[in-house]
Amino acid sequence: MQCKECYSENSRITPLNGARECLENHKQYICSNCGRIICINIIGKRKARCFFPFSSKDQALLYLKSAEIITGINCGIYELVFKSGKRFKIFESENELNIFLNKNKNIKCSNKKPVYINNTFKISSEQIKYLNKKEVEKYISERKQLGIKE
Repeated sequence: MQCKECYSENSRITPLNGARECLENHKQYICSNCGRIICINIIGKRKARCFFPFSSKDQALLYLKSAEIITGINCGIYELVFKSGKRFKIFESENELNIFLNKNKNIKCSNKKPVYINNTFKISSEQIKYLNKKEVEKYISERKQLGIKE
């Protein structure tokens, strides 16, 4: 069942890559509903994992809450067509999508409507923090118990 707050069906699925390094070194958002931890680390101007293209809508959905926290508003997942095939990318608005498409003429978005958007936005500052070692080890252990690799 999908979490109403962070949109995931698996409360320990993220981070997808380099879990330990991410959990130990990046700022995280902790879902108050299911306890899933989501990286909200920003490098430079809007350089965050959540703003990169994803291979599936389901993968993008795992980082949608991260984008919403970084931007402070509801964001949507849009289906884009690259030369290499379909990708899914998170944008904070249709305007941001259009800016991206104008800069990247070889990428198309036929519908220009999000394939997923949630109209409720809820976070509290207590849910955002750097994890301590004990929290990292507990989360990694819970991932391992579910068969999710580090």
